[in-house]
Amino acid sequence: MSYSIGELSKKFNIAPSTLRYYEKEGLLSQVKRKASGVREFDVEDCRTLLLVDCLKQSGMSIREISQFSELMRCGDRTLSERNATLQTVTETVKENLKRQKQNLKRLRYEAWLYEKACQYGSMEKAKNLPLSAMPKKIRKVKQELDELLED
Repeated sequence: MSYSIGELSKKFNIAPSTLRYYEKEGLLSQVKRKASGVREFDVEDCRTLLLVDCLKQSGMSIREISQFSELMRCGDRTLSERNATLQTVTETVKENLKRQKQNLKRLRYEAWLYEKACQYGSMEKAKNLPLSAMPKKIRKVKQELDELLED
């Protein structure tokens, strides 16, 4: 099975210009072309594209992904190097996810606080609500913030 650039663009929701850029930067190498010059992406190109997108969404730069793609083209002799890269990226994503979860908790607390401030017509009243008036998850975040601010 093969896809044109338009079909691939629709399938993975990636702009055709991005696909052309990825090819130009060596992220998608050796894309076949029909006699007419139209790009023809096969299943392996799709797999590579999904990996490139994953690496990009994980925070790798285009240059780093290009280097990784070059390692892929080198075959099995670079397996351990690619594995090490993926392990590093995985750890980075885990750390970022942990921070994002903390951010989400904080944002939920802030949204709750503003909701109460709107309800009472005063930010000061909302800030001075007793812990017992707060939902458990909100209370926990408030306590964590108070502990940070005590130091």
